Formats: sequence, C-alpha cells, structure tokens
Amino acid sequence: MTTQTNHEFLLEMTGICKEFPGVKALDNVNLKVRPHSIHALMGENGAGKSTLLKCLFGMYDQEAGKIVFLGNEVNFESSKQALEAGVSMVHQELNQVLQRTVMDNIWLGRYPLKGFFVDHNKMYNDTKAIFEELDIDIDPKVKVATLSVSEMQMLEIAKAFSYNAKIVIMDEPTSSLSEKEVSHLLKLLIN
Repeated sequence: MTTQTNHEFLLEMTGICKEFPGVKALDNVNLKVRPHSIHALMGENGAGKSTLLKCLFGMYDQEAGKIVFLGNEVNFESSKQALEAGVSMVHQELNQVLQRTVMDNIWLGRYPLKGFFVDHNKMYNDTKAIFEELDIDIDPKVKVATLSVSEMQMLEIAKAFSYNAKIVIMDEPTSSLSEKEVSHLLKLLIN
C-alpha cells in the first residue's frame, strides 16, 4: 500500500492492462465503485471480466494501471493480502474441501481458537449466525460432499461475507443456483 488520497469511491481501477501469451485480456480498463453500491460487469465470454476481478483480488498482476481501495493505492500480491485489506471474492469455480464440514470450509485457515485448540462451539455458533443473517438453511456440521452444487455455491457466498469485507466480488455467483436461490441472493444484496 502507498499514499492515501481522499476519494468518494470505495474502489477505483484505472488504466488496467493485462496480457496473456497471444491475448490482450484487459486494455486500459477503468472501474469506479461507490460505497454501498452494486455493480455488474457484463460481456461475452473472454471479455476480461474475471481477469479484472482477479487483478483486484491479487491473483493476477496487471501490467499497467493502478488500483485505489479505501483511498489507498494498492497492489495485492496475494488473495490473503486482499482479504486482510477488506476485499473478499466468490469465485466462479468451486474450491472446497469436500471431506471436511461446512463450518471447516468457512473458517479454514482462520479457525477460532481457545488456547491452543480450535473452539468448535464458537465456530459452529459463528457459522449459524452467518447462515441466519443470510437466510441459508445448511447444517454447519455436514460434510461439503453431501451438498448440492447450488448449496456449495451458497456456502462460498457465506464464506465471502464471513470476512466482513468492505467489498465482496462475485464472479458469476448465480451460474449454479436455482431460480429461487438467485432471487434469494438478489434480495440479500439489495438489503
């Protein structure tokens, strides 16, 4: 992170360029996001939507341009840095540990501790609280492998919100959801 500036925008991505061998994925792309707003990036497959989001989330390095988040110029070198700074992402591809429980998947890498041991009661209660807030009806103690694809997607959305991020990026979050679940997600976002 570098210098802080005073901006009305939560996020500003300016002049972002990204190339892959033989493909110019992003060519001088700009995006500005105000606080408490919802934006949709739309375009054909291969238009660069996911690439832009992955540049923000520290998964790709952009070749040019700058990213200003919360008034500070940032260049996240990893998704961990992005998460710690307040940027969370729901990926298009599901990436879960199928033989672990739902609550293990939400808190993986940041388990609540009681002394040197994982505090399973806190983990369960915190997971239940997130699910209640998001109106998700999944048992935190079941293995992820027993969930439907749409339930796995809702789990990913709950995990993204569990970080209390300032901005939540969703890369095609409705692609594996039923019509009812899409409606539910849109209600969550609007409220």
